[in-house]
Parts: sequence; C-alpha cells; structure tokens
Amino acid sequence: MNMSKVWKGSVVLLLALGFFFWSFSSFQAGGPSVNAVDNSNVDTPINRISVTGDGVIKMKADTALVTLGAQTDGTTAEEAQAKNATLMNAVVGALKRELSSNDKWETSTLSLYPQYDYSEAGKGELVGFRAENQVLITLTDPTRAGEIVDVAVKAGANLVVGIQFTLRNPESTKLEAIKLAMAAAKAKAEAALSVEGKQITGVQEIVVSDGYYSPVVNNFYKEAAMGSSADQAPAPVEPGAIEVRISVSVTYTF
Repeated sequence: MNMSKVWKGSVVLLLALGFFFWSFSSFQAGGPSVNAVDNSNVDTPINRISVTGDGVIKMKADTALVTLGAQTDGTTAEEAQAKNATLMNAVVGALKRELSSNDKWETSTLSLYPQYDYSEAGKGELVGFRAENQVLITLTDPTRAGEIVDVAVKAGANLVVGIQFTLRNPESTKLEAIKLAMAAAKAKAEAALSVEGKQITGVQEIVVSDGYYSPVVNNFYKEAAMGSSADQAPAPVEPGAIEVRISVSVTYTF
C-alpha cells in the first residue's frame, strides 16, 4: 500500500472531522436561547390621587399700626424743617403721654425736598421747600387707634397715612390653618376613593402654599387730619377681622 496515499487520506479525514465539530459548536452558540429575567427591581405600579385643601381662620386683630406725622412748607429749607420740628416735637410729646409701656413708636419717614412752580410756560421756578416727618406707632390695644390719631392731630399732626390692623404672632395661626387644610384635603380623597371601594394607604407628596395673610387697613388723609378740632369726637375706628388662609396640595397612594 502506498503510505503517501494513506497519509493524505488521514489528513482529509481530520480536516473533515474538525469542520464538523466547528459547525456544530457554531450552531449551538448562534442558535435560539432562553434568558432568565430578574424582575425583582421592576417597580410595581402605584395608584395615586391628588387633591387640594384650604384652611381659613378669622381672628380679631390684636395689634394696630398707625402711621402719621407732619408736613410743612417754607421759603427756605431751614424754615420748612424748623416748622416741621416744632410740630413733631409737640406730636411726639403728646403721644408719649398717651402710649402705654407696651406700645412703641419709631420714625418711618423723614424727607426735605424743593417745591417748583411750573405754571408759566413749563419753567420750573423754585418757590420753596417741603419737610415731612412720619412716625409708625405700634399699639397693643387696637381699639385705641382712633383715640391715638385724634391725640396726634390735636397736637399738630396734619398727615395721617393710615391704620393697619394685624396680629402680633401670625405664625401660630398659620400652623393651625395648615392642620385645617390637611384635614380638608384628606376628606376629599377619602370621599372620592370610597366610591371605588378604595382606601388611602400613604402620603406621597405634600405642598404647602405660603399663608395668605389679610390685614385690615383704614386710610386717612391730610385734609381730614387738618380739619380736626379740639371739641371733635374721636374718629370711630373699629378693628376688623384678620383672615389667615393656607392651601395645600396632597398626593395620596391607595
């Protein structure tokens, strides 16, 4: 037998077997496969309901802020300022005699500026100066606001800007209003879910608005102040109700 032929046949057989095994392994690697999927990290859908609620509290004002003062004119700045100082010294002196130890006052505005006459062809001719001094008075008894205004006017004040009724500590009232707003929101959610036989299981989000704080303001004007007389009755000033309003937006799960 020719050994050369036998050797060549063996080589061909080995190549054929190698190709067969390579083809089989490639089919196995590229063929269809089944992959296991881990669903442990997939979020389960959560049912949600979003509602709003309002909390409103009305209270009597316990503080009054009174702004008043004097406005004077003069041909010179010194004259206007001197007139103003005379009036305000008398006003402040009268206020100090009437204010309680719990009340306080402070200067809120002090100004001095020139006055011009534009009546002739729009030319600005300097005709004098105006001085203005305002004080802010804080009263712990708001029912005395009208009385204090009259005391100041009779002492020489000719400028009464206004009276603002407010609360000394509105923050505590706002916290109570938040509780009312949350209760209202929860009642809405429970009413809606009860129709579907569902119940609240948790709270996902709460948004609280800034409190709407509505003080009462009474405005007075210079003309009214200047028209006051010594035998005139005190101006009738009645503190109004203060409204504190809080709104919340709540998202519940069910």
